[in-house]
Amino acid sequence: MSHSDSQSEEEPLLAGTNERLRRVSSRPSPYWLVPVVIVASMARGVSMAPRFQVYNDIACRGLGIALNECKTSSDVQGRAARIQASITTVMSVLSALATGPWSRWGDFHGRKPLLFFTLSGALSMELIYLLVTRKDTPFYNYAEQFVMVGPVLDGLVGGLSAFNGVVHAYTSDCTAPGSRAKIFSTLQGMVFIGLAVGPWFGGLITSIIGSDSPNPYTLFFVSSVMNALLLCFIALVLPESIERKYESSESNLDQRKKPLKAAIKSGLAEVLAGFLSPISIFIPPFITNSEGGRKRDWNLTFAGGALFLYLISIVSRCRLYSIYPSYMRFYTQGVFSIKYLYAKHIYSWSSNELGQYMSLLWITRAINLLVVLPLIVNYLKPKHQPTDPLSIWSELRFDKLLAQASLFVDASADALVAIVPSSSQSAFVAFSCLSSFTSGGNPTLHSLGAVCLHASGRSSEVGSLFGAMAVLSAVAHVISPTLYAVTYGTTVATFPKAIFVLATSLLGTAVLLLAFVRTSNRVTLAARL
Repeated sequence: MSHSDSQSEEEPLLAGTNERLRRVSSRPSPYWLVPVVIVASMARGVSMAPRFQVYNDIACRGLGIALNECKTSSDVQGRAARIQASITTVMSVLSALATGPWSRWGDFHGRKPLLFFTLSGALSMELIYLLVTRKDTPFYNYAEQFVMVGPVLDGLVGGLSAFNGVVHAYTSDCTAPGSRAKIFSTLQGMVFIGLAVGPWFGGLITSIIGSDSPNPYTLFFVSSVMNALLLCFIALVLPESIERKYESSESNLDQRKKPLKAAIKSGLAEVLAGFLSPISIFIPPFITNSEGGRKRDWNLTFAGGALFLYLISIVSRCRLYSIYPSYMRFYTQGVFSIKYLYAKHIYSWSSNELGQYMSLLWITRAINLLVVLPLIVNYLKPKHQPTDPLSIWSELRFDKLLAQASLFVDASADALVAIVPSSSQSAFVAFSCLSSFTSGGNPTLHSLGAVCLHASGRSSEVGSLFGAMAVLSAVAHVISPTLYAVTYGTTVATFPKAIFVLATSLLGTAVLLLAFVRTSNRVTLAARL
């Protein structure tokens, strides 16, 4: 055989191999989201500390206090906390309103563009912080007003709630129906890794450029670059996970023919429908059992209620996971992270001691999400049998029991803190770590919701489901800080442990709701699939 003949036979073989590799590399997979989740979390962690410095500087300028008195002024700290609280409230409210419509939009136009838009909001936040720190500009002179533009832009694209929703939806698109507790746990563990590495990375950059740098806000440039690179990765590399569904051209033509007033009214109606439609997924539908009878399926309703109570219970505990200890003082008059204020109040911990405590919780959460929970899932999760419609029942029961166990241990940890003497710091730390080892509640409840949806024969609505769960998260971020702040403020002088009783009650109620999730009627479940 001549060399030319050999070459002619090898070329098609190599071409076919390259084509197969190209197809494999372009397949959607949850692991495409690992760099997205880590880099996005790192970017938030990198810029978290200078954000509070921005609030501090804006408060100083607004009160006309000299820089050397700024750090010790309680008025400055209070105003800085109010600025931060306003930003968080605006972003949470807008996210609660926008997450539903955006999730609905993503079902038609794809997860990839929605992921791009949500992270564009994060980039907008960083750019606004850069603008308000530029001296001798209108942005600098009216920084207290302009800084609110950032949360408005981020909230309008759904913010962190929409980002979490589309991450769960993308993951579900790429995985088989059934329990997804392991992959959800892994992705959430990556979030904590990113949040932990981000401040360290920011501190490393600060030490390299030196504290005497003419620009104290260099980390905003770093975070902006990280977000910009991430957007390039999403636009150019990340494969789409669903086929896009476009509305008919006739519908679009009719929309363009409407008068401006009617178009605006129709648009507002669409936004309202987009907000309510994901939430409506928790309304129990009627199902037909094997005997031909009709009854409501409450499984997803109970799972959603449990998730909502769980989110309310943990929001205030997770607020400071990505904040430098030296900026804890801004929260002494704020409404967030009441449980950290309890520790600081009862044990008189310094900022460094509080930072070490939070780092310990970080580590235990990451270990649980990346090691402990995946091992439990690997050894105990029933194998999914695509040809057996009854296999979904065993996976539904597994997710229910795992979620109940996580929430029960979390509630027990809070109850033990409320019971043991306040003088025992070691017990407080130990029970806090125990609570962190139950951080699998969030991914397991998301997985349980998806299994309940599949068991009811509505697998195609998974995007709406995670959009609805993201709305629940956004609403919880609005309710939880106020709920804990009011409770702590009214009981701190007489019974400061009331916040732990509140958390125990919320989690205990969530466990009770999960008990009503039906997993024993195999015939009914099989009839729905």
